[in-house]
Amino acid sequence: MAEFLTTTNTSARLENIIREANERLVLVSPYVQINPRLFENLKDANKRRVKITLIYGKDKGKLKSEEKDRLHDLQNLSLYFKESLHAKCYYNEKQLIITSMNLYDFSERTNYEMGVLVQKEEDKAIYDLAVEEVEIIRRNSEEIKRPSSLAAMGKAVMGVVNDLVDDAAGTPKKGFCISCAQRIDLDPDRPFCGACYGKWAVRKKVTHQEQYCHVCGKANKTSMSRPACLACYKKQ
Repeated sequence: MAEFLTTTNTSARLENIIREANERLVLVSPYVQINPRLFENLKDANKRRVKITLIYGKDKGKLKSEEKDRLHDLQNLSLYFKESLHAKCYYNEKQLIITSMNLYDFSERTNYEMGVLVQKEEDKAIYDLAVEEVEIIRRNSEEIKRPSSLAAMGKAVMGVVNDLVDDAAGTPKKGFCISCAQRIDLDPDRPFCGACYGKWAVRKKVTHQEQYCHVCGKANKTSMSRPACLACYKKQ
């Protein structure tokens, strides 16, 4: 039987839906700014290999880059954008909430919200109709692709490059060839010396394992797509 939810009840039930998801989790909300507690639950669902779908709307620019970046860090999450989205719906394979509350910290803390909880086992017809409607929305939405691993690593290494710029001379520090460790300019797009690049160009496999970190020059398993070691990557 359907259950009426107040603001507090909606927040609690939403948390349960995320925590109890075993196969899939779908979050539909025009506005997204996930509070730290809920995001920890999302990270845990991601670790459990739950397939997560998040659809947001209104204005792509209103999803802050920091929020988008941390969502893209969840490897099992697919992100979609639908300009005309106004619905708010959250469900896993067993329970579903239709509510007025956005997946937005401000709404949870400040607004008066209400919603209805539906159990699939007890109200399968309603559950299935809502899921079908969400699927129609998803199919007609734009998928927001996560940056490629090469682009992400390039961005990270460039962050390190910028940190290493000499303020007086305005020139970047030197890096290392990831194949032979020869000193070269620090450039994540060209992490080889001339000779080693010629050898790599024959294969042109960006994932081919190399021997050294492009940033610090220490022995490490790297590649054209991942030219920096983990320690240097974390310094971004």
